[in-house]
Amino acid sequence: MIKLILPISILIFSSCTKELSIADFASDFENYKSELRVEAILNSNNFSESIIRVDRTILVTDTSLFNGRDDNGDWESYTDVNGNGLWDEDEPLNDDIGIAIRGPLGLFEGRGNGIPDAGEPRVDDYNEILPQIHDSTLSIILLDAETNIIAEFEWVTIAGEFEESFGGGHGPMDDNSFLYTYSFGGYKPKSEYSELQISPGNEVQFKLETLGGNTIQGSTTPVREANQFDALFSHWSNDTLIINQYSLEGISWITSLQSYISSAKVEKVISPDSLVKEFSGILSSEEMNEIGESIYNMSIFFLSQGLYQLTVNVFDENYGNYLISELPLRDESLSNLRDQNDTVVLGIAGSITDSKLYFRINY
Repeated sequence: MIKLILPISILIFSSCTKELSIADFASDFENYKSELRVEAILNSNNFSESIIRVDRTILVTDTSLFNGRDDNGDWESYTDVNGNGLWDEDEPLNDDIGIAIRGPLGLFEGRGNGIPDAGEPRVDDYNEILPQIHDSTLSIILLDAETNIIAEFEWVTIAGEFEESFGGGHGPMDDNSFLYTYSFGGYKPKSEYSELQISPGNEVQFKLETLGGNTIQGSTTPVREANQFDALFSHWSNDTLIINQYSLEGISWITSLQSYISSAKVEKVISPDSLVKEFSGILSSEEMNEIGESIYNMSIFFLSQGLYQLTVNVFDENYGNYLISELPLRDESLSNLRDQNDTVVLGIAGSITDSKLYFRINY
C-alpha cells in the first residue's frame, strides 16, 4: 500500500503546481522602507583599488524596475544571415535565447522570436537596475585609530565590473554570447591618496555621512598578504614559478592567522598586455601550519601548458565571514557597520590584501 500511495501523492501535488507572479504578494511588503546597504572594502597594499559600494535596497516585487522590458535598448536579436525574416538553426541567437520551460529537453519559450522576453540577457539586467539603486550623494572618509583623516573618497560612475554568464542548452550561439560584463558605480579614493599604504594590523575606520547628516561607521584591520607560493616539481625563475610536472597538489600559499578565506583569479598571458581569464573563485583554508597560519591549495590540473598570472586576495576575518555566512545581513555578528544610533546597517566594512605572481606550466 505504501508503494502505491507515494507515487499517487506525488502525482497529485505535481499536477496542482501553479506559477505565481511575485507581484501578487506586493501587499505583504507595503510598509517596507528602503534602506542603505554598504560594502566598504579597503585594499591595503593597492589603495587605489579600494571601493565603497552604496545601494538602496529594493523589493523584488518592484515592477517599476523589474518590468520585463529592455528599457535601455541594448538587447540584440538573432542575426538573420539569410534574410528570410526567421531564425534558422545555424544562425547566431545573440540575446534572443529564449527561456527554458517545463517539458521536453531543449524546449524554450521565445527563442529566436525577435522580441526581448523577460528573463533573456539584457532584459531587466544590471545596466538597467544598478544606476537606479546606487546612492552617489554620500561624503566618505577613512580615519586612523586616532580618528585622523587619512583619505577621502569620491563617487565615480564606473568603479568596477563583474561578469554574468548565460547558456547551457540554449542551442547554437556565438561563444561570446554566453558571457556579459557589467560595470557599476561606487566610491573610490581621490587621486591624491592613490599611493597610500596601510600596514597589516593597523585598524582604520570608514565614516560615511548622508545628505541628511546621518552617519555610518565601520572599522577593519588589514591582514598580511599571501606568501610562500609553492608547488611540487617546481622551481623559481626570477618572479615566475616554473611547474615542470603534473601535480594534484596544485599551487599552495599561506596567509596570516586572522584570515581563512581567499579569492583566486587565474589569467593566461597571451602577450605582455593581453590576459585571458581562465577561472576565479573563493577558496577556504583546509589546514594550518604549526603556528596556526592558513594553508591553501589551488588545483591547476585542467590548465594547459603556458604562462599564467595568479591574483590572490586575502580577506580579513569580518569580510570572510560576510562572504560565506548564511546569517541574515542584519545579524550583529555579521555586519560591523553601525549608524549614529548604534543600529546595525546592512553590509560590511572589510579589507583585502592582494598578491600577484606568474607561473608557467611545462608539463
